[in-house]
Formats: sequence, C-alpha cells, structure tokens
Amino acid sequence: MEQEYTYGVARIRALESTLFTDETISQLIQCDSYDACMAFLRDKGWGNGNPEQKAEEMLLEEKHRTWKVLYDIVKDKKEYEILTIPDEFHNLKAAIKQVCTEDETENVFYTHCSLDTEFLKDCIRQGQYSRLPDNMGAAAKEATEILLRTGSGQLCDIIIDRAALEAIRKAGSNSQNELIQKYADIQITIADIKMAVRCASTGKDSEFVRKCLVRCNGISVTDLIAAVENGIDGVCGYLESAGYGEAVKALQVSKSVFECWCDNKIMEQIQSQKYNAFTLGPIIAYVIARENEIKTVKIILSGKLNHFDNEFIQERVRVMYA
Repeated sequence: MEQEYTYGVARIRALESTLFTDETISQLIQCDSYDACMAFLRDKGWGNGNPEQKAEEMLLEEKHRTWKVLYDIVKDKKEYEILTIPDEFHNLKAAIKQVCTEDETENVFYTHCSLDTEFLKDCIRQGQYSRLPDNMGAAAKEATEILLRTGSGQLCDIIIDRAALEAIRKAGSNSQNELIQKYADIQITIADIKMAVRCASTGKDSEFVRKCLVRCNGISVTDLIAAVENGIDGVCGYLESAGYGEAVKALQVSKSVFECWCDNKIMEQIQSQKYNAFTLGPIIAYVIARENEIKTVKIILSGKLNHFDNEFIQERVRVMYA
C-alpha cells in the first residue's frame, strides 16, 4: 500500500517547493497596496496572468488547481473524503436554504464536490432524504423541518455542522492513515473549542451547547459543556487546564487572533508529513497546506483593500507549511 503513492509523493515534493513560506507571506504583506499584492502573486505564478483578473477569480483558480493535483494523483475519492466533507455539507446547507427560502443566489456552492447541487435541491424539494448519503439524510430532514418551522438559519447551521463533524470523526476512525486520524480529531477539537467560545460569549445554555459539540480525543466535551455554564471565563479556565493556554492568550487579544490560532493548531498536525516518503499523508498535507495558503492570501488582500496597516494584517496571517 505504501509504495502505491511513491510517484504521487514525488510529484508533491516538487510542488512543495512552490508553496509560500512565512517569509514569502511577509513579503506579500510588505507590498504597499492591493494592486502591488496582486502583481506579486502574478509574478509567483498565481492566476491566469491577466492583470485584469479579480482576486476572487484568482483564488478560486488556485483552489481548482490544487484539487486537480489531488484528482490526478489519487483516483479513489474515499481516500481523501476527509478533505471534502466540510464542503459537501456546506453545499447541503446551501441547498436547504435555497429551497426553503426560494433564494437562488449564485456562486454559493463548491464545484469540486461529488454530490450535484441540483440533486441536493431536488432531494430537499421532494422530501426524499433517503436518496442522500447515510450521514446526510437524517440531518437534512431535521434541518429542513427546523428552518421551515422556525425560520432560524442558525439552528439549521448547527444541525448540519454537527453532522459534518460526525462524518469527519467517522472518516478518521475508519482510516488506516495516521495523518487522517489526527487531522479528523484536531478538526473536531478546534470546532468544539470555537463553538464553546461562541456559545459562552452569547449566553447559550448547556443544552444548546450539547447539541453543537462532538466527542473527540483532544478535549472532554462533558467538561467543556460544564465550563460554558460559567461564561467565557469558565471556558478560558477549562482551556488552560486542558493545555490550551495559547488559545486563551489569543482570545484575549481578539477574536481574529483566536481564529488564527485555531488554524495554526490544525497546521501543526500536518508538519510531520514533510518527512514521510511513501504514504498518502504528504498528498493530503499538501492540499491542506494549499487551502491554508489561499485563505491567508485572501486575508492579506482583504486587509490591503480595506487599507488596514501591516501590523493589523500580520497578526491575522496563518503559519505556513513550507
């Protein structure tokens, strides 16, 4: 099995040399304007080379380029479903909201997912939830009924987001790859922490929190739910006792810095794949690294477009894989 990915990993190693380093990101931040940033990115091979190309188009093109590499190397989609689950459930959520609200807003769906968006919407319209994958059907039914009955997009989101995390947990437990196992657990851990912080900040009770969190190895869901009862101070106290003191420090600075810490914590889990020569791990890690890179560039471009100073932008950028 390991030798199966020798060629793919060799290709990934070549592509890793084009990944942005922390130094490259610093150079991008130092560009004196949004237009200068775009020129910098074009010089690095991003986008189609057209000076008129918009940032959204450039970033989407880079995302598609990354996924094409994955498709070329790994033919069995089950091997990398851990990467597509969040986007598949995002599309389900968008389909439910479009059907229930009759709002056909364009460009809200991810195009690299396996489930056709019209298929999703047809299942919702017809109430044929059994046609959906097993990990989606029950959640889709519950979320649709909640949205139609209450009009609460938040409750709809909670149901679908929790189902997505359960699907990630299952994919991690079913995988034989150590990186995928760790990546699944850290994703759930960070999602639980973020949700607990959000719930504590908005005064949600423990019953509400219990509906949001998913069991993982990184934290005690039971203790985290109890901590929310004592507000944000209670959550921070639990996080410090559980070894997440850096999360508390980041949160004390700002929510944006906390979000940055969350993404960086996930990146820590894939760093070891730089030294893995034969398994699927480095291929998965490359895609995660590219998604992180694209997200960081988007943050920088947004900062430049809104004329934020470099220090403000710098504290919000993510750690790079390269």
